Amino acid sequence: MAHKSLHGVDIGAAVITAEWLVTIDTPRAGVESVLTGLENDLSITQGPYDCCSYINGDGIQRFRCLEGSHAGAERTVQETEASQIAVSIPQDIALLKRLFDSVFKHHVNEEPTIRVQETFGSRSKLLDDKDNPNRYWNRADASAIHGHSVEASS
Repeated sequence: MAHKSLHGVDIGAAVITAEWLVTIDTPRAGVESVLTGLENDLSITQGPYDCCSYINGDGIQRFRCLEGSHAGAERTVQETEASQIAVSIPQDIALLKRLFDSVFKHHVNEEPTIRVQETFGSRSKLLDDKDNPNRYWNRADASAIHGHSVEASS
């Protein structure tokens, strides 16, 4: 478990919680299947939101298949455009197992790269600041800031 000195600390607008940051490397063409699988198989929540993830793009994955892999031993190194999906979950072994099961089921790679880090995150107290001019809903550029809708998996 992560060092608990920060877990539960009230910092005014938020409370600090211990969590696991899980990053999943995938070829860019495999992002959608992993995200859809995770969203269908477990709820990745942050406060009153779910389907919470972050995708880093513009990476390159490199690998060479060795004996024992599905492709067998290869002489060349493969390169593919890649992304990294990041999600945070409570430090719960059963939930982590469900996440791994989902990734292995929906990932395009035979050997998915999954990293788990002990970390701390903030959970907003959802202060009554609906009139705050910086909140996206009070801004003229709200559409650009809030993004666009995609169909949620059910």
